[in-house]
Amino acid sequence: MVSAIILLTTLPWFLLTAADEQHLTDGGHPALADRMEALEGFFARQQAMLDKGYAELAGKLEAQAQLIHDLVVEKQKWQQDKTTLLTDMANLRLTVKRLETLCYPFDGVRVGQQPEVTRGATVKETHNHAILVRSDDIDPLVPVVTQLTEKVKQVSAGLQALTNHVNEVSESLSKTSASVFVNWGSSACPNSSELVYTGAVGGAHYNEAGAAANYLCLPLSDVKLASTSHNSVSHIYGGEYQTNDEHNNKDPVCAVCRSSRDTNVMIPATTVCPAGWTSEYNGWLMTGGTGHAAASEFICVNSRMEERQGSDANLDGKLMYYVYTVCGSLPCPPYTDSNTVTCVVCSK
Repeated sequence: MVSAIILLTTLPWFLLTAADEQHLTDGGHPALADRMEALEGFFARQQAMLDKGYAELAGKLEAQAQLIHDLVVEKQKWQQDKTTLLTDMANLRLTVKRLETLCYPFDGVRVGQQPEVTRGATVKETHNHAILVRSDDIDPLVPVVTQLTEKVKQVSAGLQALTNHVNEVSESLSKTSASVFVNWGSSACPNSSELVYTGAVGGAHYNEAGAAANYLCLPLSDVKLASTSHNSVSHIYGGEYQTNDEHNNKDPVCAVCRSSRDTNVMIPATTVCPAGWTSEYNGWLMTGGTGHAAASEFICVNSRMEERQGSDANLDGKLMYYVYTVCGSLPCPPYTDSNTVTCVVCSK
Protein backbone atom coordinates (compact mmCIF):
# COMPACT_ATOMS: atom_id res chain seq x y z
CA MET A 1 0.00 0.00 0.00
CA VAL A 2 3.00 2.27 0.63
CA SER A 3 4.17 1.96 -2.94
CA ALA A 4 0.61 2.58 -4.20
CA ILE A 5 0.34 5.86 -2.31
CA ILE A 6 3.77 7.00 -3.49
CA LEU A 7 2.64 6.15 -7.04
CA LEU A 8 -0.43 8.37 -6.52
CA THR A 9 1.77 11.19 -5.26
CA THR A 10 4.09 11.22 -8.28
CA LEU A 11 2.64 9.62 -11.42
CA PRO A 12 5.24 9.14 -14.17
CA TRP A 13 4.94 10.69 -17.61
CA PHE A 14 6.58 9.65 -20.81
CA LEU A 15 7.97 11.82 -23.61
CA LEU A 16 7.02 11.10 -27.25
CA THR A 17 8.16 13.33 -30.14
CA ALA A 18 5.78 14.24 -32.94
CA ALA A 19 7.67 11.89 -35.25
CA ASP A 20 7.34 9.04 -32.73
CA GLU A 21 3.63 9.60 -32.47
CA GLN A 22 3.25 9.59 -36.28
CA HIS A 23 5.35 6.44 -36.65
CA LEU A 24 3.41 4.78 -33.83
CA THR A 25 0.15 5.63 -35.62
CA ASP A 26 1.54 4.23 -38.89
CA GLY A 27 2.67 1.04 -37.19
CA GLY A 28 6.33 1.98 -37.62
CA HIS A 29 7.34 1.21 -34.07
CA PRO A 30 5.72 -2.07 -33.05
CA ALA A 31 8.13 -2.43 -30.10
CA LEU A 32 7.21 1.02 -28.78
CA ALA A 33 3.50 0.22 -29.24
CA ASP A 34 3.95 -3.03 -27.33
CA ARG A 35 5.76 -1.14 -24.61
CA MET A 36 2.97 1.41 -24.33
CA GLU A 37 0.38 -1.37 -24.21
CA ALA A 38 2.34 -3.08 -21.43
CA LEU A 39 2.51 0.18 -19.50
CA GLU A 40 -1.24 0.68 -19.85
CA GLY A 41 -1.78 -2.82 -18.50
CA PHE A 42 0.59 -2.08 -15.61
CA PHE A 43 -1.31 1.10 -14.67
CA ALA A 44 -4.64 -0.76 -14.94
CA ARG A 45 -3.38 -3.36 -12.49
CA GLN A 46 -2.08 -0.67 -10.16
CA GLN A 47 -5.46 1.10 -10.28
CA ALA A 48 -7.25 -2.18 -9.48
CA MET A 49 -4.94 -2.69 -6.49
CA LEU A 50 -5.65 0.87 -5.31
CA ASP A 51 -9.41 0.40 -5.66
CA LYS A 52 -9.23 -2.83 -3.66
CA GLY A 53 -7.07 -1.19 -0.98
CA TYR A 54 -9.45 1.78 -0.68
CA ALA A 55 -12.44 -0.56 -0.40
CA GLU A 56 -10.79 -2.56 2.38
CA LEU A 57 -9.74 0.61 4.21
CA ALA A 58 -13.26 2.05 3.90
CA GLY A 59 -14.71 -1.14 5.40
CA LYS A 60 -12.30 -1.02 8.32
CA LEU A 61 -13.01 2.65 8.99
CA GLU A 62 -16.78 2.03 8.89
CA ALA A 63 -16.43 -0.84 11.38
CA GLN A 64 -14.26 1.29 13.68
CA ALA A 65 -16.75 4.16 13.47
CA GLN A 66 -19.65 1.84 14.41
CA LEU A 67 -17.64 0.47 17.34
CA ILE A 68 -16.91 3.95 18.64
CA HIS A 69 -20.61 4.87 18.27
CA ASP A 70 -21.64 1.79 20.27
CA LEU A 71 -19.05 2.56 22.95
CA VAL A 72 -20.26 6.15 23.26
CA VAL A 73 -23.88 4.97 23.64
CA GLU A 74 -22.81 2.47 26.31
CA LYS A 75 -20.83 5.16 28.11
CA GLN A 76 -23.86 7.47 28.14
CA LYS A 77 -25.98 4.65 29.61
CA TRP A 78 -23.41 4.08 32.37
CA GLN A 79 -23.36 7.80 33.13
CA GLN A 80 -27.16 7.89 33.39
CA ASP A 81 -27.13 4.90 35.77
CA LYS A 82 -24.47 6.55 37.87
CA THR A 83 -26.46 9.80 38.04
CA THR A 84 -29.59 7.89 39.11
CA LEU A 85 -27.71 6.05 41.86
CA LEU A 86 -26.13 9.23 43.17
CA THR A 87 -29.56 10.88 43.26
CA ASP A 88 -31.04 7.90 45.16
CA MET A 89 -28.21 8.03 47.70
CA ALA A 90 -28.69 11.77 48.22
CA ASN A 91 -32.44 11.28 48.80
CA LEU A 92 -31.74 8.40 51.20
CA ARG A 93 -29.29 10.45 53.24
CA LEU A 94 -31.86 13.27 53.40
CA THR A 95 -34.51 10.80 54.71
CA VAL A 96 -32.12 9.50 57.39
CA LYS A 97 -31.33 13.05 58.45
CA ARG A 98 -35.03 13.83 58.83
CA LEU A 99 -35.57 10.68 60.93
CA GLU A 100 -32.73 11.67 63.23
CA THR A 101 -34.24 15.13 63.66
CA LEU A 102 -37.71 13.74 64.46
CA CYS A 103 -36.43 11.29 67.07
CA TYR A 104 -34.55 13.80 69.26
CA PRO A 105 -35.88 15.38 72.60
CA PHE A 106 -39.64 15.57 73.11
CA ASP A 107 -40.14 19.05 74.67
CA GLY A 108 -43.89 18.61 75.09
CA VAL A 109 -43.90 15.37 77.11
CA ARG A 110 -46.78 15.45 79.68
CA VAL A 111 -46.11 13.55 82.92
CA GLY A 112 -49.28 14.30 84.99
CA GLN A 113 -48.93 14.51 88.81
CA GLN A 114 -45.88 12.28 89.07
CA PRO A 115 -43.07 13.46 91.32
CA GLU A 116 -40.22 15.36 89.70
CA VAL A 117 -37.89 12.40 90.04
CA THR A 118 -40.44 10.08 88.47
CA ARG A 119 -41.14 12.56 85.75
CA GLY A 120 -37.42 12.87 84.97
CA ALA A 121 -37.08 9.10 84.87
CA THR A 122 -40.07 8.87 82.56
CA VAL A 123 -38.58 11.50 80.23
CA LYS A 124 -35.29 9.63 80.23
CA GLU A 125 -37.05 6.33 79.55
CA THR A 126 -39.12 7.92 76.81
CA HIS A 127 -36.01 9.51 75.32
CA ASN A 128 -34.16 6.19 75.42
CA HIS A 129 -37.13 4.56 73.75
CA ALA A 130 -37.09 7.27 71.10
CA ILE A 131 -33.42 6.64 70.45
CA LEU A 132 -34.10 2.93 70.34
CA VAL A 133 -36.91 3.46 67.86
CA ARG A 134 -34.66 5.70 65.75
CA SER A 135 -31.93 3.11 65.78
CA ASP A 136 -34.35 0.31 64.86
CA ASP A 137 -35.76 2.40 62.02
CA ILE A 138 -32.33 3.24 60.59
CA ASP A 139 -30.66 -0.15 60.89
CA PRO A 140 -32.49 -1.67 57.87
CA LEU A 141 -31.29 1.26 55.73
CA VAL A 142 -27.61 0.69 56.41
CA PRO A 143 -27.27 -2.35 54.10
CA VAL A 144 -29.14 -0.46 51.38
CA VAL A 145 -26.75 2.50 51.61
CA THR A 146 -23.78 0.14 51.60
CA GLN A 147 -25.13 -1.69 48.57
CA LEU A 148 -25.76 1.54 46.68
CA THR A 149 -22.28 2.80 47.52
CA GLU A 150 -20.74 -0.41 46.21
CA LYS A 151 -22.79 -0.19 43.03
CA VAL A 152 -21.66 3.40 42.45
CA LYS A 153 -18.06 2.21 42.76
CA GLN A 154 -18.74 -0.53 40.23
CA VAL A 155 -20.33 1.96 37.84
CA SER A 156 -17.34 4.31 38.20
CA ALA A 157 -14.94 1.44 37.52
CA GLY A 158 -16.99 0.43 34.48
CA LEU A 159 -16.95 3.99 33.14
CA GLN A 160 -13.17 4.15 33.57
CA ALA A 161 -12.72 0.84 31.76
CA LEU A 162 -15.01 2.05 28.96
CA THR A 163 -13.06 5.31 28.67
CA ASN A 164 -9.80 3.39 28.43
CA HIS A 165 -11.26 1.16 25.72
CA VAL A 166 -12.48 4.16 23.72
CA ASN A 167 -8.99 5.69 23.96
CA GLU A 168 -7.41 2.44 22.77
CA VAL A 169 -9.81 2.22 19.81
CA SER A 170 -9.15 5.86 18.89
CA GLU A 171 -5.39 5.28 19.05
CA SER A 172 -5.73 2.14 16.94
CA LEU A 173 -7.83 4.04 14.40
CA SER A 174 -5.24 6.81 14.19
CA LYS A 175 -2.53 4.23 13.51
CA THR A 176 -4.50 2.66 10.66
CA SER A 177 -5.07 6.10 9.12
CA ALA A 178 -1.65 6.97 7.73
CA SER A 179 0.14 7.76 4.49
CA VAL A 180 3.73 7.77 3.22
CA PHE A 181 5.48 10.38 1.08
CA VAL A 182 9.04 11.11 -0.08
CA ASN A 183 10.72 14.33 1.00
CA TRP A 184 12.90 14.83 -2.08
CA GLY A 185 15.99 16.97 -1.46
CA SER A 186 15.96 16.54 2.34
CA SER A 187 17.42 13.95 4.72
CA ALA A 188 14.83 14.68 7.42
CA CYS A 189 11.04 14.59 7.78
CA PRO A 190 8.76 17.45 8.87
CA ASN A 191 7.79 17.64 12.54
CA SER A 192 4.28 16.48 11.62
CA SER A 193 5.56 13.10 10.36
CA GLU A 194 8.01 10.35 11.34
CA LEU A 195 11.12 9.20 9.49
CA VAL A 196 11.00 5.77 7.82
CA TYR A 197 14.49 5.95 6.28
CA THR A 198 16.90 8.36 4.59
CA GLY A 199 18.60 7.79 1.26
CA ALA A 200 19.94 9.19 -1.98
CA VAL A 201 17.95 10.00 -5.10
CA GLY A 202 18.47 7.55 -7.95
CA GLY A 203 16.93 6.18 -11.12
CA ALA A 204 17.62 5.25 -14.73
CA HIS A 205 20.24 7.04 -16.84
CA TYR A 206 18.89 10.13 -18.58
CA ASN A 207 20.19 8.98 -21.97
CA GLU A 208 18.93 5.37 -22.00
CA ALA A 209 15.91 5.04 -24.29
CA GLY A 210 13.06 3.11 -22.74
CA ALA A 211 14.50 3.45 -19.23
CA ALA A 212 12.23 3.76 -16.19
CA ALA A 213 10.80 7.23 -15.68
CA ASN A 214 10.36 7.40 -11.91
CA TYR A 215 12.81 8.68 -9.32
CA LEU A 216 13.74 6.40 -6.41
CA CYS A 217 14.81 7.11 -2.82
CA LEU A 218 17.64 4.56 -2.47
CA PRO A 219 18.50 3.59 1.15
CA LEU A 220 22.09 4.10 2.31
CA SER A 221 22.01 1.50 5.10
CA ASP A 222 21.01 -2.18 5.32
CA VAL A 223 21.56 -2.49 1.56
CA LYS A 224 21.06 -6.10 0.40
CA LEU A 225 21.96 -6.97 -3.21
CA ALA A 226 22.20 -10.27 -5.08
CA SER A 227 25.19 -11.37 -7.18
CA THR A 228 23.57 -12.96 -10.24
CA SER A 229 24.17 -13.00 -14.00
CA HIS A 230 21.55 -12.10 -16.63
CA ASN A 231 21.75 -11.40 -20.35
CA SER A 232 19.31 -8.47 -20.53
CA VAL A 233 19.13 -5.94 -17.71
CA SER A 234 18.28 -2.33 -16.95
CA HIS A 235 20.50 -0.03 -14.90
CA ILE A 236 20.14 2.26 -11.93
CA TYR A 237 22.25 5.37 -11.32
CA GLY A 238 22.52 8.05 -8.72
CA GLY A 239 20.74 11.37 -9.12
CA GLU A 240 22.31 14.73 -9.89
CA TYR A 241 21.12 18.33 -9.76
CA GLN A 242 21.41 20.10 -13.14
CA THR A 243 20.65 23.61 -11.93
CA ASN A 244 23.53 25.91 -12.98
CA ASP A 245 23.75 27.24 -9.41
CA GLU A 246 25.49 26.22 -6.17
CA HIS A 247 23.73 22.82 -6.31
CA ASN A 248 24.84 21.95 -9.85
CA ASN A 249 26.24 18.39 -10.35
CA LYS A 250 25.74 17.52 -6.67
CA ASP A 251 23.87 14.37 -5.67
CA PRO A 252 20.48 14.98 -3.97
CA VAL A 253 19.35 13.15 -0.83
CA CYS A 254 15.85 12.12 0.20
CA ALA A 255 13.77 10.86 3.14
CA VAL A 256 10.75 8.56 3.23
CA CYS A 257 8.25 9.87 5.79
CA ARG A 258 5.08 8.51 7.42
CA SER A 259 2.26 10.92 8.22
CA SER A 260 -0.56 10.17 10.67
CA ARG A 261 -2.93 11.69 8.11
CA ASP A 262 -4.26 9.20 5.57
CA THR A 263 -4.02 11.32 2.39
CA ASN A 264 -1.20 13.32 0.83
CA VAL A 265 -0.90 15.17 -2.46
CA MET A 266 1.74 17.16 -4.34
CA ILE A 267 0.39 20.46 -5.70
CA PRO A 268 2.49 22.25 -8.36
CA ALA A 269 2.76 26.01 -8.89
CA THR A 270 2.05 26.97 -5.26
CA THR A 271 3.62 26.80 -1.80
CA VAL A 272 0.32 27.01 0.09
CA CYS A 273 -1.96 24.09 1.00
CA PRO A 274 -5.78 24.30 0.75
CA ALA A 275 -7.75 25.13 3.89
CA GLY A 276 -7.86 22.19 6.30
CA TRP A 277 -4.69 20.58 4.91
CA THR A 278 -1.25 20.39 6.56
CA SER A 279 1.86 21.50 4.68
CA GLU A 280 4.57 18.82 4.89
CA TYR A 281 7.15 20.76 2.86
CA ASN A 282 7.44 23.07 -0.16
CA GLY A 283 10.09 23.66 -2.79
CA TRP A 284 10.75 23.42 -6.52
CA LEU A 285 9.08 21.32 -9.19
CA MET A 286 11.86 19.32 -10.93
CA THR A 287 12.13 16.67 -13.66
CA GLY A 288 14.47 15.34 -16.36
CA GLY A 289 15.70 17.47 -19.23
CA THR A 290 13.90 17.96 -22.53
CA GLY A 291 15.51 16.11 -25.43
CA HIS A 292 16.81 13.27 -23.28
CA ALA A 293 16.20 9.72 -24.48
CA ALA A 294 14.80 8.50 -21.14
CA ALA A 295 11.40 9.53 -19.86
CA SER A 296 11.02 11.26 -16.51
CA GLU A 297 8.43 12.53 -14.04
CA PHE A 298 7.69 15.66 -12.03
CA ILE A 299 8.69 15.60 -8.35
CA CYS A 300 8.57 18.25 -5.64
CA VAL A 301 12.11 18.87 -4.35
CA ASN A 302 12.45 20.46 -0.90
CA SER A 303 13.61 24.08 -1.07
CA ARG A 304 16.58 23.08 1.14
CA MET A 305 17.96 21.03 -1.80
CA GLU A 306 20.34 18.98 0.35
CA GLU A 307 23.07 16.92 -1.27
CA ARG A 308 25.49 14.20 -0.24
CA GLN A 309 28.78 15.59 1.02
CA GLY A 310 31.65 15.20 -1.41
CA SER A 311 29.37 14.58 -4.40
CA ASP A 312 30.64 17.39 -6.62
CA ALA A 313 31.84 15.20 -9.52
CA ASN A 314 29.88 15.54 -12.76
CA LEU A 315 28.91 11.88 -13.24
CA ASP A 316 25.38 12.42 -14.58
CA GLY A 317 22.82 9.61 -14.07
CA LYS A 318 19.22 10.43 -13.12
CA LEU A 319 19.22 14.18 -13.71
CA MET A 320 16.99 16.81 -12.09
CA TYR A 321 16.18 20.16 -13.73
CA TYR A 322 14.10 23.14 -12.69
CA VAL A 323 10.81 23.56 -14.56
CA TYR A 324 9.93 26.80 -16.41
CA THR A 325 6.51 27.97 -17.51
CA VAL A 326 5.65 28.44 -21.20
CA CYS A 327 2.62 30.57 -21.97
CA GLY A 328 0.27 29.48 -24.73
CA SER A 329 -1.76 26.42 -23.89
CA LEU A 330 -0.72 27.26 -20.32
CA PRO A 331 -3.10 30.06 -19.22
CA CYS A 332 -1.28 33.34 -18.61
CA PRO A 333 -2.47 34.80 -16.29
CA PRO A 334 -2.54 33.38 -13.68
CA TYR A 335 0.81 32.00 -14.91
CA THR A 336 3.64 34.13 -16.29
CA ASP A 337 6.09 33.09 -18.98
CA SER A 338 9.59 31.70 -18.17
CA ASN A 339 9.13 31.55 -14.39
CA THR A 340 10.42 28.75 -12.14
CA VAL A 341 7.60 26.48 -10.94
CA THR A 342 7.20 25.92 -7.19
CA CYS A 343 5.36 23.11 -5.41
CA VAL A 344 4.05 21.94 -2.03
CA VAL A 345 3.24 18.54 -0.48
CA CYS A 346 0.06 18.58 1.65
CA SER A 347 -1.61 15.98 3.86
CA LYS A 348 -5.01 15.57 5.52
